[in-house]
Amino acid sequence: MDRREAIKRLAFLSGGALSLSTVAGIMGGCTSKSNSSGSFSPQTLTDAQNDLVIQLSERIIPATDTPGAQAARVNEYIDLMLTEWNTKEEREHFLDGLDRVNELSNQQYDHDFIDLEEADQIALLEELEQQALDEPNPVPDSDLKPFFDMMKEFTVVGYYTSEIGASEELNLNLIPGYYDACLPYSEVGRAWS
Repeated sequence: MDRREAIKRLAFLSGGALSLSTVAGIMGGCTSKSNSSGSFSPQTLTDAQNDLVIQLSERIIPATDTPGAQAARVNEYIDLMLTEWNTKEEREHFLDGLDRVNELSNQQYDHDFIDLEEADQIALLEELEQQALDEPNPVPDSDLKPFFDMMKEFTVVGYYTSEIGASEELNLNLIPGYYDACLPYSEVGRAWS
C-alpha cells in the first residue's frame, strides 16, 4: 500500500470528515511562507481573493473573547493548501467558488462581499451553506465538495491547527504539569485540555 492509499483509507475510516488534500496537508506539516520582510504574499490567490478569504474565514470563526480566523492567519493556510496540496481540479473549483460568492453578493446587494455589512455577509453565507446541504455533489462524477464545505473545512482546520487556535481557543498545554482528575469544572473553565 502506498502513502496516498493509506491517507485515503485514513480519511475513509475517519468518516470522510476531512478531504484527502487536507489530511495530506496536516501530515505534511503546513507552515506558511512569508517573504523576507515577514509579510505574506499569496501564491495562488490574487490579492482580491485573499481579502475575500480573510472576510469569509472571519465570518466562519469570528473574533470573540478569543482571536478569530483572521488573527490566526487562516488565509495563509488556505493559500498554502491550494498551492501545495490541492489538485488542479480542487484548486479551480475553490477559486470558482470565490468568484461565485462575489457574483451572488453583487446580484443580491450590488456590492462585493467584502463591502457588505456583517449581517448581509452572514445572510449570504447561510444561503451558501444551505446550497451545500441541498447539493452535496456539485460536479457530477467527481469527489469535489461544495465550495462552502471546502471553505469551512479549510477555515476550521487552519484555525485549530494554528498556534492561536490550539493555545487560546482549545487551551492546549504542550507541557502539562500536575494532573488532578477530580477538579470542579468551575476551577478549570474548559472540559478539554
